[in-house]
Amino acid sequence: MISVSRQNPLALYIQLKELIIDKIEGGEWKQGEMIPRELDLQQMYNVSRTTVRQALTELVFEGKLERIQGKGTFVAEKKLEPIRPELTGFTQDMEEKGHKVQSIILFKDIVVPNKKVQRILKLGTQDKVWKLDRIRLVDGLPIGYHETFINISLTPNAELDKYNFASESLYQALVKEEILLGDSEETVEANFPNEVHSKMLGIETPTPVLEIMRTSNLKDGRPYEFSNMVYRADKYKYSIKLKHQ
Repeated sequence: MISVSRQNPLALYIQLKELIIDKIEGGEWKQGEMIPRELDLQQMYNVSRTTVRQALTELVFEGKLERIQGKGTFVAEKKLEPIRPELTGFTQDMEEKGHKVQSIILFKDIVVPNKKVQRILKLGTQDKVWKLDRIRLVDGLPIGYHETFINISLTPNAELDKYNFASESLYQALVKEEILLGDSEETVEANFPNEVHSKMLGIETPTPVLEIMRTSNLKDGRPYEFSNMVYRADKYKYSIKLKHQ
């Protein structure tokens, strides 16, 4: 059996982490299966309890393992992963991978946005937007918290309130309203959840989150939509497909 080595310059817990990752990625320890107990890992690799706990804690933090109170430590399910060659919505991303997507509507109304949104959407201080806040669920599990702002003054004939966004896609609704989006820009940051995000997603600090901010323009280049999306980093990862020109 491959073990950790005290002659290796890498810390013992890092060596143990790599061994566990090899077993997961090699399929020896499968998704949803319980891994050996801490005491068993100590004996298997001839390391201390502290080394085992540090390795497992970091793997749980990284989303590769999952602790279930009173049961043990399990290999985590694969993270949800949209791959973006073009602009798509969360519903489309997940449904294309065979998942069931639902939303819990927290807020839907016309509001005067904060200064950040005013700046991004190039609004005046009294201009209003259509705001939609949702918890996004995949296969019944809360995965993301979305805040979306739409500059309705640019499309005054759009009837967004007639759609049921608990089950319908916002982007598909825009297409039905004959609103065609042009370029979009996204920024992605690793972060820790604030109190609202922790509560809505059912997670505890210091569980990391992935925060994605997207600004979408109309075909004529005017900024139309801004979304701030916070995802559980233990369940969701982000991939981009790049094309060589």
